[in-house]
Amino acid sequence: MPIVLRFVRSMGLSSDMIVALEKTAMPFTPSHVEAVTPDGFYLGAHFDGGVQKRQKNYDAEQFSSQLFLTLDATDAQASSFYAFLDNHIGEPYDWKAILGFVIPQHEHTLDHAICSALISLALRGCKWFPWPLATPAHLIDPRDLLLIISGRMLVPMG
Repeated sequence: MPIVLRFVRSMGLSSDMIVALEKTAMPFTPSHVEAVTPDGFYLGAHFDGGVQKRQKNYDAEQFSSQLFLTLDATDAQASSFYAFLDNHIGEPYDWKAILGFVIPQHEHTLDHAICSALISLALRGCKWFPWPLATPAHLIDPRDLLLIISGRMLVPMG
């Protein structure tokens, strides 16, 4: 069973601010990432509501682009990945971590999540990343996560 991720470039001020902080020339700079569950839902950490499972059309017409990635994984890895995410449903959004991207400090609130940290930790927990990453998960933004994944697999960028 594969692990499926959805990277999105949302429209709006918060997305524009996330991308502006990146100062990147990547053709696609995501502002959000979430998992596509085996039953077809999108599961991630959201500004409005924290970690939750949503219907797949919940953000129709609210994004300018999206990218789906299918990560090769063993059944055990995929099961572990999705179980990790399910165990975090209901966790509040980590606004302090967002502040940590704006000012050069190590900000984070325990038992709170941002989208890219949640997915990074789930990938680490299922051993899709075979060793710890070089930075704490709450300091990884969606663009960073896409870049890290591109070191393990081909990521279409066009």
